[in-house]
Amino acid sequence: MNRRRPPPQPAAAPLLDASALEELRCAAAELGLLRLGAVDLAHPGFVPAKEAYDRFIDAGKAGSMGFLERNRAVATDPAQMLEGARTLLVACVPYDGEAGPIARYAQSLDYHTVLHGRLLALEERLGELAPGATSLVCVDTKPLLERAAAALAGLGFLGKHGCLIVPGLGSYVLIGALMTTAALADAPGGIAPDRLQSALWDACGSCRRCLDACPTDAFDAPGVLDPRRCIAYLTIEERGPIPDELAAKLGERIAGCDVCQEVCPYNAGDRQGRTPEVARLAPPPGGPRVFDLVQVAELGSSRQRALVRDTALRRIPRRHLRRNALLALGNREAPPSEEEIAALRRSATDSDPQVSAAATWAALRRGVELRQSDDPSAEPPS
Repeated sequence: MNRRRPPPQPAAAPLLDASALEELRCAAAELGLLRLGAVDLAHPGFVPAKEAYDRFIDAGKAGSMGFLERNRAVATDPAQMLEGARTLLVACVPYDGEAGPIARYAQSLDYHTVLHGRLLALEERLGELAPGATSLVCVDTKPLLERAAAALAGLGFLGKHGCLIVPGLGSYVLIGALMTTAALADAPGGIAPDRLQSALWDACGSCRRCLDACPTDAFDAPGVLDPRRCIAYLTIEERGPIPDELAAKLGERIAGCDVCQEVCPYNAGDRQGRTPEVARLAPPPGGPRVFDLVQVAELGSSRQRALVRDTALRRIPRRHLRRNALLALGNREAPPSEEEIAALRRSATDSDPQVSAAATWAALRRGVELRQSDDPSAEPPS
């Protein structure tokens, strides 16, 4: 009599115990990936983060970021990106920079490339410690609830500005993760699932400097941002015209905004002194970029490529960099220089409707009469 054989049992997932995690943590630190932590993808603490993500999308707050809606299913079930995924290994990389028209994180070498390379190196060590495990590098181009993951993995806590605050490093940190099929043998420390929501603002106390300092009043509540009013979203992600009332509050920022982090007490003091040399992000090739608003307002394609090469600014289309620079010129308080007047007049007749509208708006605010340039044949620099 033929007996039916039982179906084969799935192989047990490779395990990561406390010793292996400590070895990974040391390896990560040597690679410039700090405070490595781990969290089970099935951790119940992800539930409030997933619910918040759904509310965010349903409220239409994604604005021009259609990829957030398209990736909703994966963001709330990240194991869809890697069959059999069980664990997230999460680490951070601090960044420096100066206040100015460009957000600090974008002043260095493109962090996507840097973090990806460091995580690939860590992946090799993971393979040695958990043979048979597969993994996936996740920087912020992957649909991952990375801030919640970092908090649950014990890296830090979420501030009222919604950013991860890492004790000793502050909130000027970038997050990278390795998703893996290896399972945790123990439950590492972090925020307990029943404390995730209530613990969020404990370390902020009654402080609300970030909420009060936002130039566009973009926070609906602590940790609840409406990106459609956020300067970072408006200058980087918004693909349509920026409403006049918000354009007037951009100041001279053309790519991102750090105001809510600049006023945070956890970012006070010498940030560079707290950043290990191995973790620091190098400047882009050729050194830090200089963003002259007049030059950016009339940016040609070749100069645009050179300006953003090897930085995170590659995400912003040229027309929107020009739009942003023109709006920034409109927000300057000093009398317009001859150079600014000429740039506004030329840009007001640009064939791109967003560029011409921004120039017209800026000219009106600066008291510049729009007429034919004294040199109508002058071409924007390339």
